[in-house]
Amino acid sequence: MEPIVNEFSQVNDDSVEKEKAQITNIMVFETAGTLLLIYGALATETNFGVALVYFIGLIVCGRLSGGYFNPICTLIGYIDGSISKKKAIYYVGAQTIASLIAGMLLMPMFAYKQTLPYFERLPSHQVFGTLMSEIAGSIIFFTFIQIQTAENTKITTTPIQSAIFVSVIYFVARQYTATMGNSLFNPSAAFGLQLFYGIYYGKWDQMINLLMYVLGPWIGALLAITFFWKIYTPTLVSKQTN
Repeated sequence: MEPIVNEFSQVNDDSVEKEKAQITNIMVFETAGTLLLIYGALATETNFGVALVYFIGLIVCGRLSGGYFNPICTLIGYIDGSISKKKAIYYVGAQTIASLIAGMLLMPMFAYKQTLPYFERLPSHQVFGTLMSEIAGSIIFFTFIQIQTAENTKITTTPIQSAIFVSVIYFVARQYTATMGNSLFNPSAAFGLQLFYGIYYGKWDQMINLLMYVLGPWIGALLAITFFWKIYTPTLVSKQTN
């Protein structure tokens, strides 16, 4: 019986090592990919440029980490069953770390730009518009993220096709809705960038709209998830049945 015991021990060891390697990839490449995406938003001045950087991040880092780069995308993956609760926590941790690093080290390099993400010249003057913009863009973006995440509704199949598809949807969502504050539809990025903008420059009035940049994406995402599970999926199943 001894060889059998050793055989099972080897399987368990391999499983543990595999999980450790996956978590390492999440912490390293999810952090790097999220950081790259935020850098793209800081450095480029067009939605096309941000979408292009997003595509590069998905190709370079996403294939090793999963390429969520956003706590809401992580939630969608968790709800769909693509990732476990434990891994979801690591994903959100990596995304938060990347956002704080971006705020601490990258944001000061671009603080002079009028297109600085989440910066508004007249904070609190357009609260309703900011919130509606966030919700609208988030509904568009996260609806298609949900569709692309679920195995039975995927529009594309290969990693490159998926990266192109997600990047194009991100471009469209930002092009037609993120007109106020140059938002990324990313609560972690909003928190990290606005926190350190306040720390470095003492302009805490910018934090007034932080609630909008955090609540907006979550509200939009919840509406998108509800639409997917309550309307889109049942309708798709009904059509396939008929």
